[in-house]
Amino acid sequence: MDTPIAGRLSYRQPPPRIGPEQETHVDRTQIILRDIDRSGLGLEIGPSHNPIAPRSGGFNVEVVDHLDREGLLAKYAGHPVDLGRIEEVDHVWQGQPLSELIGATGKYDWIIASHVIEHVPDLAGFLAECALLLRQGGTLSLAVPDKRFCFDNLSPLSSTGDVLQARLEGRRKHPPGLVFDHFASAAALGGDITWREGSSGKMTALHTLEQAIQLYALAQDSGSDYIDIHAWRFTPSSFRLLVGDLCRLGVMNLGIHRWVDTVGFEFFVSMRHVQEPPAECRVELARLVNRDLLKGAF
Repeated sequence: MDTPIAGRLSYRQPPPRIGPEQETHVDRTQIILRDIDRSGLGLEIGPSHNPIAPRSGGFNVEVVDHLDREGLLAKYAGHPVDLGRIEEVDHVWQGQPLSELIGATGKYDWIIASHVIEHVPDLAGFLAECALLLRQGGTLSLAVPDKRFCFDNLSPLSSTGDVLQARLEGRRKHPPGLVFDHFASAAALGGDITWREGSSGKMTALHTLEQAIQLYALAQDSGSDYIDIHAWRFTPSSFRLLVGDLCRLGVMNLGIHRWVDTVGFEFFVSMRHVQEPPAECRVELARLVNRDLLKGAF
């Protein structure tokens, strides 16, 4: 669950093991790539040590990450990852608008962001920037953790209002209250930070309340480092609801082209420019959200 901004934590501890379902669905790469024009120019955001569309695999791609390649190599030295998969980073992202970082719009035929959107401080701004960077007909391909089956289980879903407030504030960091909630609520199930529907076990806190209080205080210091959290939490239905709202509000013009329901602990969405907001009934989607939550209740 690495992201372009992951790793800039002010508090660290050895992470619990990730559940076995992360390794059982070997076609996740094919799902993420299925709506991609492989002959076109792409952008992968936050591939870290595990790119979906590597240059070494023949992709014509540029890379955005929170460190350059040398920095990523140093970060993961001594970790059980294949350092040889870390590729050159074209754009080192420090939270500014992506079009400003890259210096262009309408440049890419596709963008991949696997386990990124839940981390960005301004979700609507991020999606709107991706829309700016895509050529007409281009695809944004997302892999997104389902909050029911990961350490976000005990935290509430993100609402459209939450996302709009972050957009109004132009957030570049996560506010202290969200930092507290993340660390106070993160939990493991049977020692795993991800699991699948039907899993069971004892749910335990990943952090102490004292650690959450310390990070809450640290986040109030304007000079403190960025503290990485899951700021946004979704089920497939809640994400569809959110996207429809943002389109109707004119915040962005990316709609859902296709989506794959949750496999293990993540779901997949491809997005493209739309002329009209989606026609899905908001009330029906909200009812589906309630059904989603019943599946993940413990």
